[in-house]
Amino acid sequence: MRCLAPVSRRFAGIALVLAALAAPALAQSDAGRALSSLSPDVLFVRATGPWVSGERQGTSRIVLLRTPSPDGAQRLYVQWLAVVDPSTGRTGTVATEEIPEVFDWRVGMEDYRVEPDGAGSRVQIDGRVLGSGQPRRYLLTIGPPGEVTFGALR
Repeated sequence: MRCLAPVSRRFAGIALVLAALAAPALAQSDAGRALSSLSPDVLFVRATGPWVSGERQGTSRIVLLRTPSPDGAQRLYVQWLAVVDPSTGRTGTVATEEIPEVFDWRVGMEDYRVEPDGAGSRVQIDGRVLGSGQPRRYLLTIGPPGEVTFGALR
């Protein structure tokens, strides 16, 4: 019996070391899965700030997608996120809305600046009209889910 105890402790020690080494690998594996599930058409994702609507609250983000359009037209979406499972803290998508003017007006986004505030956020976008190459500035205002405006600035 004495011979088995040191062997069992040795295996237990090895198991602990392997478990400790596996934990970061599992986290990296989860991140790898999340990243590999992103479409190659996603050009960027950017958090834009908090939103509040009655008792609900969360954060919003903008997502810019590449399209198969030969002129390089892009599609811009706003997503509102919130905790969907309080027991785990898991966040989910509450709503998604396209900003159709980005595609319809053939806006090529080149730069942006996010200005969050307590009730939502403003995103100032520097873009270029794809057909003419003319530079333009736009303002995207994001409120609670479904409340969004987009327009050209002069």
